[in-house]
Amino acid sequence: MAKVKGKHRVRRFFKWFFIVIIGLVVLLYATVFIGHKFLFKLHSTNQPTIAAVSSSNYRFGAAARTQPKTMLGYVKVVSSQVKNYNEHLNNYWPNNPQKNQYLIAQDVKTKTAYLVNPSGEYKKLTSKQFDSYNVPSTMQVTGEWNPFSGNGIEGAYITVSPQALSNYYVYQRYEHLGTYDQFLSYSHELFHTITQKNWGDSKYGNLNRDERLSDSTGRRSRMLLMQQLSLAITDTANRDTHIKDALATYNQYEKQDKKDYDASILYDRLEGTAFYYELKSALYAAYPNQVKNESEVYPAITALLKNDNPAYRATGAVTEAYKVGGYAGILLDLKSMENNQDPNDWKNEVAKDGDATPLTLLAKEYEGQTLPSPQTIPTKQAYKKWIGAYNKIDPINSQPAIIFNVLYAWLYGGE
Repeated sequence: MAKVKGKHRVRRFFKWFFIVIIGLVVLLYATVFIGHKFLFKLHSTNQPTIAAVSSSNYRFGAAARTQPKTMLGYVKVVSSQVKNYNEHLNNYWPNNPQKNQYLIAQDVKTKTAYLVNPSGEYKKLTSKQFDSYNVPSTMQVTGEWNPFSGNGIEGAYITVSPQALSNYYVYQRYEHLGTYDQFLSYSHELFHTITQKNWGDSKYGNLNRDERLSDSTGRRSRMLLMQQLSLAITDTANRDTHIKDALATYNQYEKQDKKDYDASILYDRLEGTAFYYELKSALYAAYPNQVKNESEVYPAITALLKNDNPAYRATGAVTEAYKVGGYAGILLDLKSMENNQDPNDWKNEVAKDGDATPLTLLAKEYEGQTLPSPQTIPTKQAYKKWIGAYNKIDPINSQPAIIFNVLYAWLYGGE
């Protein structure tokens, strides 16, 4: 009799144990669904909130073109970008090692994947074919990427959410591309993993990528620096004046905020050169009828940056570095061409010298010349207004919204 009662107790225990487990699982799924869909939604808009960049020769930006709404539609777009990009490969970097790179794009919801070859030809992959390329696993949210190598080829793997294709907040800031931005994982990110792999080591740190947003002086100093470098690109008649203003700002910044300077210089080097590469290569890839050669790429960049374009503003020691280094790289090209020098010289130097950045190399071009007194850095109010205009283009999602988006992708397989 005691044994029978014992068996009943065990059965009841497991019965309630499974009921509790199932209840918790249902609660988890329901909480994540409600949190993601209703309480903590990511910012979204199905219409561009900024106008196309237009001039007499150019028309750039997401508002300048019809955006794909399906995975296959996007694959056709990114395949064309890959094709155009590879046709001009040697215009971006000397002895460009990013040759013969493939692209695998996967829908995070359906898991449908496509392989794009360097010539822009694409094909749908079976599950078995996809596995043969040894693609690293990801969280399966849109916008992820990984390098892959398998089955005799290598390249970049990207995740795509068809829903994100219609959300202009995701990509409208990349006016040099004008579409959903995952092509940049193919160009910019592979520049990090392939081209920069054998570069000289740097003595500078901040490996945790601290943005140092609480350093108001640093952020406002580099705000002014970005404005001056951008103006040096767009105001061709006064280029030298603006470069000297920028160098005076940079010298003062180094003296007055050495900690912030040390935290940013590695990224001025690595992210700055990668953004330089991104900016040029994206224009060739996305606008083949407007940008066909080097004589057209620099006026195109001028058109993009004119009037301190809010889409190209940034804040944070690391995030600013994309623009600081990238703009300095463009100016090094322009100065080289003005002086009948090889624009590749600075690129070879930045790769060899682990402590060099495009901006420090630009400063070398002006050694021995008298610099003006540094301009006063913007006020906190001016900085807030300046970066606020960018935040309207690319609104900051709340931490709960980001967390629920990741959890939703894990539980429901993306959307």
